[in-house]
This record gives sequence, C-alpha cells and structure tokens, in this order.
Amino acid sequence: MQTGLNRLIAGFERVNDVTCWVGRQLAWLLVVLMTAAVLLQVFYRYVLVNPIGWSEELAIYSMIWMTFLVAPIAYRSGANVAIEVVRDLFVGRWQAALQIVLNLLVLVLLIVLLRHSITYVGRGMGSLVPSLGVQAGWFYLSMPVGIAGMLLVAVEILLKAVRHLMDPSQPLLMPTHEAEIAASEYE
Repeated sequence: MQTGLNRLIAGFERVNDVTCWVGRQLAWLLVVLMTAAVLLQVFYRYVLVNPIGWSEELAIYSMIWMTFLVAPIAYRSGANVAIEVVRDLFVGRWQAALQIVLNLLVLVLLIVLLRHSITYVGRGMGSLVPSLGVQAGWFYLSMPVGIAGMLLVAVEILLKAVRHLMDPSQPLLMPTHEAEIAASEYE
C-alpha cells in the first residue's frame, strides 16, 4: 500500500513540478507584457498626448492571468496566507489529520470554484472586449486554469498528509516550506 501511495505522490509531484514551472515561465512573460503595456500607455498619454485605450486592459488581464498562474505555486510552497498558530498546536499524526481535513475542505471549495469558473468562461465567450477585439472568455480562462493547478497541488498535499498519517517519518510539509522553517530555526 505504501509503495502505491509513494508512486501516486511521485506522479503528482512530477505533474505539479511541470505545471508550476510552466506557470512561472508564463508569469514572467506576462509581467514583461504588463510592464511594456503600462510604459507604452505612459508614453502615449504624456509624451504624445494621445492615450491608447487597449494598453490598460491588456495590463489588467495580464496581471489577472499572472495571478492565477502563480496561485498553485504559492499553495504548493506554503507561501499563501495561513494561520500557523492553530497548526502548530498539533504535532505528528494529529497535525497530519488536521492537514487532511483542511485539504479536503480546500478540495471541495476548489471543485465548486472550478465548476463556476468554467461557466463564467462560457459566458465570456459570448462577449467581446472592445478595446482588444478579443472574446472576454479567453481572459476569464485564467480562473479554471489556475484553479485546476491548485486542485492538482491540493491532491498532492492531501496524499502526503495521508502518507504522514500512516508513517510519521515521512515529510508532511512541502520541501520548500520545510526548508524555510529549518532556516528560521537557526536565526
């Protein structure tokens, strides 16, 4: 049973490694695009005194896409907002049990959000962003993409918590978060 669980976790780790890497690369490109759009807008507005309408929306939609692309990375690395005081009240298997309950709740929430975001994308395909000449649904697609990435990460974290519950010698937290905790202990 443990070997099968380890293989399943390893599979999710590989998928999430690739997903997070791609998300990080696309996020960097979107930051560059967003910055260029804002600088272009400033140049046109203040130097040429002829503002362009599409650059602001392009910057906004780039920022939204970037946010959803890095959300799984933040979740996986423990960089999202967390109330660690409650988690730190528990140790060992109890902490793993708490992690399981919390991740099951997160999974349910993400599934509901994914369902609604897909509906939102469908509705957006029926409307046009006039300044960019693109269907709004393409911009709204960032929601289900980011939520799906977070779902994959949630499953990985849940499986690791189950493994830790079965074998407390196995790590509970993500490696990056564990490294941060270890580093802070020596400061």
